[in-house]
Amino acid sequence: MISPLLDYLQGLAANNNKAWFEEHRAQYQVLRQEFTGLVGEILARVAAVDPAVEHLRPADCLFRINRDVRFSRDKSPYKTQFSAIFCPQGRNVNLPAYYFHIAASGDSAVANDRSGELLAGGGMYAPDTAQLAAVRRYILAHPYRLDALLADPAFATMGGIYGDSLKRVPAGVPADAPHMTTLLRKQYLTGETVAASSVVSADLADWVVARFTVMVPFIQWLRDALGPPTADIPYEKPPIDIV
Repeated sequence: MISPLLDYLQGLAANNNKAWFEEHRAQYQVLRQEFTGLVGEILARVAAVDPAVEHLRPADCLFRINRDVRFSRDKSPYKTQFSAIFCPQGRNVNLPAYYFHIAASGDSAVANDRSGELLAGGGMYAPDTAQLAAVRRYILAHPYRLDALLADPAFATMGGIYGDSLKRVPAGVPADAPHMTTLLRKQYLTGETVAASSVVSADLADWVVARFTVMVPFIQWLRDALGPPTADIPYEKPPIDIV
């Protein structure tokens, strides 16, 4: 499905208006149905390694193609990607999740590049102040958990933990604290991006599931940080209040 989907999305990107969309609605519906099947297959396989998502249905994970343009200068009505998110609490919450998309092009795509973008990622894109504080407390209280996560070669291959960062040490964090790079993060993300055309359709689910499987310990680490600490993990030192 990759080649027909890229052709459609790139056509939509060049003609992002309701008239073109309606003219090609039948094509969209076929591709949407195929993508829904792909999401269902990925979801079932991810649930085998992360049972927290096993109750989800594809409809709980799929994003609409319509853009919310109310507060955007860009009034293009449609997204130029098909995307889905796997989060136990649903797609409209700001909690740890797995995410993937097939897009017409990437942020750094060169002109006339027709290869598209395939992204499989996970984490928290926009944690709020309380969530950031919780993760920082957890890092300080359980540094060895982060040691183990970052030591995984497969996780390192995907770039480890990345995202926007503060320029200054947050209040309540000792200047000599271990894992300062992660303590400074304002986002907690990981993943891999490739040209969509480089993955054949028959291998697409395998490619996404392989990346999500590597992310499972990272997603669980974030869940533990945001919720009650795991009972069998003792604190190495008392948690520090961090704003």
